[in-house]
Amino acid sequence: MTDPVADTIRRIVVLRANGLGDFLFATPALRALARYFSSAEITYLCLPWLRPFIAGRYPYLHRVLTVPPYPGIRQVEGDPAVAAREREEFFAASQAYGYDLAIQMHGGGVESNPFVRRLGARHTLGLAGRGVAPLEHHLRYEFYQSEVMRYLELVARIGVPPAGVEMDAPELPDDEVRLRTAWADAGRGPYAVIHPGASDPRRRWPIERFAAVADHLWRFHGLPGVVTGSLAERPMASQLQRLAAAPLHNLSGWLDLGAVLALVRRARLVVSNDTGVAHLAHAAGVPSVVIYWCGNLITAAPFTRARYRPVLSWTVDCPRCGARRCRCPVSFVAEAPLREVLDQIDDLLSAAPDRAW
Repeated sequence: MTDPVADTIRRIVVLRANGLGDFLFATPALRALARYFSSAEITYLCLPWLRPFIAGRYPYLHRVLTVPPYPGIRQVEGDPAVAAREREEFFAASQAYGYDLAIQMHGGGVESNPFVRRLGARHTLGLAGRGVAPLEHHLRYEFYQSEVMRYLELVARIGVPPAGVEMDAPELPDDEVRLRTAWADAGRGPYAVIHPGASDPRRRWPIERFAAVADHLWRFHGLPGVVTGSLAERPMASQLQRLAAAPLHNLSGWLDLGAVLALVRRARLVVSNDTGVAHLAHAAGVPSVVIYWCGNLITAAPFTRARYRPVLSWTVDCPRCGARRCRCPVSFVAEAPLREVLDQIDDLLSAAPDRAW
């Protein structure tokens, strides 16, 4: 299948069951895939919490299904026997459906390649880390590569040409309605979105720095801050409110992802850790200042700088245990300079409007 005949592929399934940013990174490749296999139906496999955002929003994803509990992909909760039965029923239904092509866009393949094989597709394509048994067609997984380019390179292995590198985040009419339901003042004046959370504590900038950002935005630019986050991050958002002197509206835990997109799209600026809200801002073309660990600049940062400004922490070894690679729940981005973040905010807010990609 090095030079596939597009009209022989009728049903495609893609596994990428991880976070919001991870999904957005894959949208250029998914768009290219749909354009090349124009007669094919594309099924996307994701985690349960992300399905409501994706389903019906992306015209090139015709079916959006939830992956079953599966070690290393979706956490197994509750009765293991029930999870095993759900898993077997899912694979039986997939095999009966008759996929022509199954694509693994879910990491290095340790757990995800066996998962994709069990889907029963005629052809398979995916990433493979060192020592991992590859699928029929594969690309070597190396961590230090732009995520957007990784998946474009992956689908190019079967002849799919790129259809742009921009990420997609289309807004639906109900998104703004739900935003205004949660925040009646939406649209009554300019604001900045501040996102102090991240699923990985190693990517969290100190909360007192975000408080200083909120005060700076208010004092020098007259911009009140709107704090976003999950329900679990609401205590962090409340702490930010206590630390900041500036007015802050706390929407943590009150918005679904579509409403978050509507909020971000209407903001003057987003200041965030390297997490889903930052990538929504990029996809929506909203000016943003994002704090990155230096290695993640390679994998996750936008390609352009007119609207998107990374501020880096050069911490390489764990501040707690000293190891080069570890899972200690300690920030690797605390050294990103506050002064540089404030300077980038000033520069973006003083710049003339520029058309984003």
